[in-house]
Amino acid sequence: EMGNIPPTARLERLTNLGFSVAEARAALAECEGNVDRAEKLLIQQRDAARNGVFSARINELLREQRPWPEFFERFLWPEHLRDRALTNLLYYRANYIIICAGLTLFMLLLQPGQLFVVFLVAVTLAAAILWDDAPAGGGLQLQQRLAASGLISAVIIHQSGYAWSLGRIGFVCTGLVLAHATFRARSLSSRWKFFNEQLKAE
Repeated sequence: EMGNIPPTARLERLTNLGFSVAEARAALAECEGNVDRAEKLLIQQRDAARNGVFSARINELLREQRPWPEFFERFLWPEHLRDRALTNLLYYRANYIIICAGLTLFMLLLQPGQLFVVFLVAVTLAAAILWDDAPAGGGLQLQQRLAASGLISAVIIHQSGYAWSLGRIGFVCTGLVLAHATFRARSLSSRWKFFNEQLKAE
């Protein structure tokens, strides 16, 4: 039976790509022992799972978005700054992400060169994360690949001459989020959500 077969060179090839022995055996069984087909099948399944997780996270984010009239409803000087800021950052986080994403895209489109630089940085980061899908994984751990991609990205941004422009986008987004989180009066719903999150953390 397939489950009783000891690890072989075929299993080792698949497990070296980060798949479990059980996954490797199942793929080999489905592909009638053809290791090349099994490798392609496992990679396709892993990519599909990652895409599914990403889609689920986007849907979750959209479900968390608060109505925009509520978002801009009531602003007061904070009496308990820390509690208000933490509550609003948690409760309106989906709205903050949408605003920052839209503002970032708008500012990037004003200077297409910046958009190209961000694209290169995104490709570098994606390559670092997905490199383990390649048969010759390079022997680098994920943290090492991310560190290398961060260094390469820093060089790309510095050499592009857009370092200050990209940094300014971050400053503007951070300022808008903190200003809203500071002066938006907390609602009963936001207080209740913050209270529940604190209970979960304990």
